[in-house]
Amino acid sequence: MSKSDKHKTKLDSEKKSINKKSYTNINNIENKLLEIFKILPLLLIVGILPFVIRLKLIPLQGPFYEFWNGEKINADFFTYYKQIFIYLITAWTLLHTFLFTKKIKFTKAYYFMGLYAIVVILSTVFSEYPQIALNGFVERKEGMWVILCYLILMFSAINLVEEKMQIKAIIYTLGISGTLISIISIFQYYGMDLFSTEFAKNFMISKEIQAQIKEFNIKFGDKYSYGVFYNPNYLGGYISFYAPLMLSFAIISKGIKEKIIFAVFFILSIFALYGSRSEAGVVGTLIAIGILAIVLVSRHIIKGKPKETHKRLLLFRIVPIFLAIIILPLSLSYLPIEQNPITRIKTQAIELFKPSDLKGKDYKEIGPINDIKQIDEQTIELKLYNTITRLNVDKNMNLKIFDKDNNILLNTKVIPEEKMEQQISNITDYFCYLKIKDLGNGNYGIHYYYNNDKWEKLDFLVYNGEIRFTTPSFKIVDIEKDLYAKHIGFEGKGNIGSGRGYIWSRSIPLVLDHLIIGSGQDTFITEFPQYDIYGRQAEGMPQYYWNILTDKPHNTYLQIGIHSGLLSLIIVLAGLLILLYKSFKNVIFDDEYLDFNIISFGILGFMISSIFNDSIIAITPIVYILLGINVVGLIKTKNKKVDS
Repeated sequence: MSKSDKHKTKLDSEKKSINKKSYTNINNIENKLLEIFKILPLLLIVGILPFVIRLKLIPLQGPFYEFWNGEKINADFFTYYKQIFIYLITAWTLLHTFLFTKKIKFTKAYYFMGLYAIVVILSTVFSEYPQIALNGFVERKEGMWVILCYLILMFSAINLVEEKMQIKAIIYTLGISGTLISIISIFQYYGMDLFSTEFAKNFMISKEIQAQIKEFNIKFGDKYSYGVFYNPNYLGGYISFYAPLMLSFAIISKGIKEKIIFAVFFILSIFALYGSRSEAGVVGTLIAIGILAIVLVSRHIIKGKPKETHKRLLLFRIVPIFLAIIILPLSLSYLPIEQNPITRIKTQAIELFKPSDLKGKDYKEIGPINDIKQIDEQTIELKLYNTITRLNVDKNMNLKIFDKDNNILLNTKVIPEEKMEQQISNITDYFCYLKIKDLGNGNYGIHYYYNNDKWEKLDFLVYNGEIRFTTPSFKIVDIEKDLYAKHIGFEGKGNIGSGRGYIWSRSIPLVLDHLIIGSGQDTFITEFPQYDIYGRQAEGMPQYYWNILTDKPHNTYLQIGIHSGLLSLIIVLAGLLILLYKSFKNVIFDDEYLDFNIISFGILGFMISSIFNDSIIAITPIVYILLGINVVGLIKTKNKKVDS
């Protein structure tokens, strides 16, 4: 063979080698893109869902009006379109699951998921309010369909997420999304609220609605951070899983650039948490990070790392954790006492163990409402500030108010004028006036304002010559049953946790009333004793609070127990605790699937904050996806042990 032929052969060989490498590289890129495309719907939930914010004017009818605040149209910014988004993305995710999954993974997690789904469905079927249980209540939208979507998203995550590269895509998407939320939150804290801008107004409100509403002022708060969740506590709940996750990946990532990126994500989230001043977020974040430190130290000790790795471990793993634990409370300590979550947690923890000053007391004696009685169909007797008045309506729709000696204080016709006011000034102990609303069909609502300083309010319905005590939306209240509610615990400590003590004490009996199946998803508002007036005043709550609807228990576990029953709560807690135990053990003993298993620390943070927060449609689907990824870690670790 001549030199030229040899040279040509060599060139051909090199060319083939280059082509082969190029083909391999292209093939690798295509495979990676395919893996990302498989989980694209999950990425949209993780990255986009919190930002789905747009105004929808929703007419309220049936139980949605009956149990709401008297408004016939609800201006919903934060839940209506999120619900639609979840439905669409869940359907897309399910399609991907069956298109790209050759074999469905088996895991015992399905038992817990399936049992929970069955109890949720049964609770809906037997619910007194199936419309609410199916679709969710006003400004919440966590009905049965949404809960089943959460479980489908978890199922899809278990079967679609296979590679570490997919985990990185999900965590980076979450990191970027959370960073945007953190930046928005930081600006909010300093008075620069994105939602107050013309850009936000045009983004959140359609031109058609803007044309209907001539003046619209979007203002969500002052000197508080709430990100995109409209409530600082929900921002705290988001940070409670986001911050531990970002810190975890900052620690376990091998490249220095990745460590820096995740560290920046983490630090920004801590500033957002600082602005939210959320005790739930602080407690969840601190406990999750603290246990992360314990687990990683245990991992180091048990695995018996050589001495030369001590410095590296100290520098890149333990030091960042302890800095996080120290910096967070220190940064919060500079807030004023009344705003500082750390100080409030300490104060209220001490308050919790003090003896109650309500034991043996008659709640009616505490006042200002000492008694409400239905004397007959035409007469209601009120005892306010120990002063008795009687409201009487006759067949001709004349309204009279008498004092305790049957002297007439007011005699007026019930007239259909929205803003008709009659002031009664000859009652010595307090002033009062009426506002009468025409409700149609011969029904009239009376707002009865009393106490000249605060203008506290009671509500009544007048119809067919009869009068009844009602809610602000004029739903009749059973005076004998509703004005004093069963309660367990927190007596005299109702104000703990910004009123959570009171809500929890009245919610625990509701869980015990629903042992097997619950009242139906999102029906808490129909179950809670909204007019436990004597209990609320005994706990020192201002009267305006008595007319505020309690539509959530401020505790995800009580929420589950009431909506789908105590049995479902046991199923959920058992599944989560088993998951955490196995994941922590895998973090200590396993290196290969650390990316999957370390997600458990974000889940732990969320579980802790959920003691003080409710499940919401903007956050919970993300956590279910993380749960699915965490389950994949357990499956992979178990399979590796079987193969070895």
